[in-house]
Amino acid sequence: MRYFLMTLQIFFCVLLAFIWMAGWLIIAGAVALAEEQKNMSPGMATGMENAFPVPFRALQFQNVIRFEESNRGDKIYRVEPELRWGLARSGFLSVRSQLAFGPGVSRDSGNLRVQGFYNTSRETSALPATALVLGTTLPTGHDSAGVDGLIRGILTKSAGVAQFILNAELDKIGAAQPAERDFRYRFGMGADFGAGSLVRTGLLVEQSESRGEVSLWRMQAGLFHHFTPTIAIALGAEVGLS
Repeated sequence: MRYFLMTLQIFFCVLLAFIWMAGWLIIAGAVALAEEQKNMSPGMATGMENAFPVPFRALQFQNVIRFEESNRGDKIYRVEPELRWGLARSGFLSVRSQLAFGPGVSRDSGNLRVQGFYNTSRETSALPATALVLGTTLPTGHDSAGVDGLIRGILTKSAGVAQFILNAELDKIGAAQPAERDFRYRFGMGADFGAGSLVRTGLLVEQSESRGEVSLWRMQAGLFHHFTPTIAIALGAEVGLS
């Protein structure tokens, strides 16, 4: 409980700092709101992220709640609040925490993840939009150690009402155990369909934490719906394929 409260205090202090820094910002108009609806981050029904940034000077908050069942039948609950700030016209800064509840998942619960996103090229009729993400995970959680790093590349191409997404990520684990990998890869490909409401799909493969174990394949699908230009809800499901 102590580390849980400390993590919440840290996260809300960061949240207040963001709000204080953004106090001079102009409220995003209709064009910015339209752009914000294009931005899809991990947790919005699937784990796929597209190459469109948060609008310049906009603040975006989301909270993901996950329900999982382990191979042993244990129930696991995760809460992942995230704040995004459109720091640049083509990029944004995000702060995210993950709180885990359930048997055997307390390790690293409460860590803070800070990421910078930059849209490296706009989508054209022939070429996809591209983006680069650099991030780090700070050991602020329970029983955590070491600073992790990641780099992620993103491709997004639209075709009518469909949008196709590719993600490729490499993680560097700062304090891996002897039986764990120092580097882990993660690849994903997905497709979103629709306009106001989106049907989202994704197929992901992720290298296992332990050396010698097979990679993990997952299929995801869900629905993303805007109630208003600034309020949305996403529901998704995942099934393991390996």
